[in-house]
Amino acid sequence: MDAVGHEITAPLLVRVRKSRGGAGAHRQPFVLDVSLEFPAGITILFGPSGAGKSTLLDCIAGLLRPDTGSISVGKESLFDSAAAVDIPVHQRRIGYVFQSLALFPHLTVEENIGYGIADLPAAGKQQRIDEILSAFRVAELRRRKPSEISGGEAQRVELARSLVTDPRVLLLDEPMTGLDDDLKAHIIEDLRAWRTARNIPILYVTHSKSEARALGDHCVHMHSGTTVLETPQLSPGPSAGF
Repeated sequence: MDAVGHEITAPLLVRVRKSRGGAGAHRQPFVLDVSLEFPAGITILFGPSGAGKSTLLDCIAGLLRPDTGSISVGKESLFDSAAAVDIPVHQRRIGYVFQSLALFPHLTVEENIGYGIADLPAAGKQQRIDEILSAFRVAELRRRKPSEISGGEAQRVELARSLVTDPRVLLLDEPMTGLDDDLKAHIIEDLRAWRTARNIPILYVTHSKSEARALGDHCVHMHSGTTVLETPQLSPGPSAGF
């Protein structure tokens, strides 16, 4: 336990190199080359488009295979090129929320959220769904389809669907693009509460300085596939932008 009673959570360690060929006549090949440790809390990944932020998240999630290196959570290896370890995506217990929403249009909100925990016993599954619906303030939407809810509500449902699986690492790739400031403020409040309760490494990609200040415990600035600056502590809070 830490000083305030939270369980000490294993850090995410990422030491990878990944080359990607350039697309088009004038595009240069891109190389992601980083060595980073992400502690529990929210780490903001900041930098211009093309800096490698989404590529880094895809490598951690298992959607891209690094050329060399290693990825681990505590003592558990998710990827290690030298040891020929590459844990499949569905076994990594990593939540991933993309910029573009991917709710199943034919399922209700409740069914969307429960999709990733279908193998749980019925009672435990329903309890977990009810808890996450309440935590992200969408319990009244449980019977609606995605076409019947607003963009802000859909983003809350997308977050709830990723978090109901109880991930040990959470990846957020510009999850609030296009939402107005009031909606962002409320979702940030919910994310802060969830982060405090779970105390896991959360990587949050954003181009918004106000989101970074409001949410971040740490900040990693990236450019051209490498880390150019690490800020150990930000000052989150309602006064930081919204």
